[in-house]
Amino acid sequence: MRQYQALYDEDGTSLGIVRPSRILDMKVERRKQEDWDEGQQGILSQQRLFGQSPKELAKIPYKFSYVFECEDSDKPHNAMCEDWELGALFLNERKRLGSDEAAAESVRRKFFDELCAPSKDTRFFVGTIFPYNTWVVLGVFYPPKTADQPRQMSLFE
Repeated sequence: MRQYQALYDEDGTSLGIVRPSRILDMKVERRKQEDWDEGQQGILSQQRLFGQSPKELAKIPYKFSYVFECEDSDKPHNAMCEDWELGALFLNERKRLGSDEAAAESVRRKFFDELCAPSKDTRFFVGTIFPYNTWVVLGVFYPPKTADQPRQMSLFE
């Protein structure tokens, strides 16, 4: 992650792929504000010029964050996961299981226990939230591990 932070400072690079050396946890925290604020609600309720207005957008009431280590850092990183598949899974699981808590636990099992299992060579697609230079996980790639894989590839190789 440090290499991407340096590239961001140097030339504005805002996307990258990280292969964590160890994934320690996925934290699940209930959001303080579970509904859209007034400004967000105003944007979401705007009339459309063409076609029907979209159906109401559900806000995910939890924040999911990966805690992981990289070879270029001596302390763990904590990065929020903004993967749209995580949100879609949460909404489907809430409908199937009937509760937010059960849905959040199901998402954690999938995105931590399965996608980050020791048998997977998990990588994170990361990007910044402009203008804060806060790096978040945008997606998860989890191919099976093979014995002859190099550790970390450059994004541009």
